[in-house]
Amino acid sequence: MKINKLQPKFPADRIPISPQKCHNSLNCSEINDENAFNRDKIGSILAAPGLSGGLYELIVELSERKKMQFFKPIPLAHYKLCKLCQGKDWYVYYYVLDPVTGRLKRIRSKVNSVKPISARRRMAREMMAALDQRLALGWNPLLEAKTPKAFHPLFDAFDAFLAVKEKELEANSMRSYRSLVAIFRTWLEKHGFSAASYANSVKVETATQFMADYEMKLATKTYNNYVSFFRILFSWMVSRGYTDVDPFAAIEKKRKRMKKNRRILTDDELSRLIDYLQRENVPYLAMCLICYCCLIRPKEIAMLRCGDIDLQHQTIHVSASISKNDKESFRTIPDDLVPVLRMLDRTRDDYFLFAEHDGWDFRPGQKMVCSRKIAKYWDQAVRPACGFGLDVKFYSLKDSGITNMLTDGVPINLVQQQADHSSIAMTAVYVGKKASAQEEIRTW
Repeated sequence: MKINKLQPKFPADRIPISPQKCHNSLNCSEINDENAFNRDKIGSILAAPGLSGGLYELIVELSERKKMQFFKPIPLAHYKLCKLCQGKDWYVYYYVLDPVTGRLKRIRSKVNSVKPISARRRMAREMMAALDQRLALGWNPLLEAKTPKAFHPLFDAFDAFLAVKEKELEANSMRSYRSLVAIFRTWLEKHGFSAASYANSVKVETATQFMADYEMKLATKTYNNYVSFFRILFSWMVSRGYTDVDPFAAIEKKRKRMKKNRRILTDDELSRLIDYLQRENVPYLAMCLICYCCLIRPKEIAMLRCGDIDLQHQTIHVSASISKNDKESFRTIPDDLVPVLRMLDRTRDDYFLFAEHDGWDFRPGQKMVCSRKIAKYWDQAVRPACGFGLDVKFYSLKDSGITNMLTDGVPINLVQQQADHSSIAMTAVYVGKKASAQEEIRTW
């Protein structure tokens, strides 16, 4: 709803404005038009940045939208209304919460320069009424100085965050970021927030209630992913001056109770997988064998191009731009994988080795396949056809490849290099995972 469509009625019982009721209709322009009343000083205090119209219309808009539900300031706790000191120095003073100390701090604005005294008193009353209105809406000059974008629209801040991350992240990550922002925005709108809400309006109470609403709906891992994402979002907002604190920082992640529900494939399961895919989907077979033999991660497989395959030297080039750890590597192609890769049309070096097509077609092409589609085909086609349980996943192929290489006596340093592990200790975790007795120990 736009501001020009709002009815000019103010429900006085919803947001207390000021004890100076006779001045509630005054707006910034009326004060600023009086040039004799120290126009520059007062105008800088009362002008609402980025808003048109008077404070009365602003209050009407915010009241209609029920914007104050989660972040309406509490008198005496977050602010004290204005008072006029009439002595040697005439000044208007009020108190606001200092975001650094957490205590109320006095702010003064002198009005000595206005003469005669009757005009000075009248201007002071008008100034107090306007300031009281802004204080009741949550305005805090100390917070505004610390966070210059605190009173920008909240949803605009979300859009700015996504625009920045668009240049930094992969398509899959951006899809997740946009989804989580959309979920949070929908929840905020259902709880009284709107396009007019300020960027600093999300408080700890809001974040706590949001996570509480989703706690029972989310698995532990997903819940922790939510917390991690919103910490990233609001840390960015703090760094850009949209807010002064991350409301999700105090929310603790849940402890993981179970290890990953994933195991390696048996030799019989590998045989069933290869037989099925040789009949049904050769490109997907190539994808599985690259994961199993070359130990390349699914997301990296999805970004490989035909030019990365060198069958003459039997290597696959994994560039730093697609590698999980941002390091370039070359993976060895075993002899048994070569004939499968020859079956793919790799005439265009710039094409993705596995591309997006209709259905379950993974042939090379111009559009990169989504790694989620790789897992989806495994779940919907491969698992039921091969009789795999839920603990056998696509990524199990990499675990199986590492385990079988070590079991077959391939030196651990070579397996580490092929798996792109940062240390031998990481590779050593897979030693002894195969369910078979050690011959040397058995005959000891």
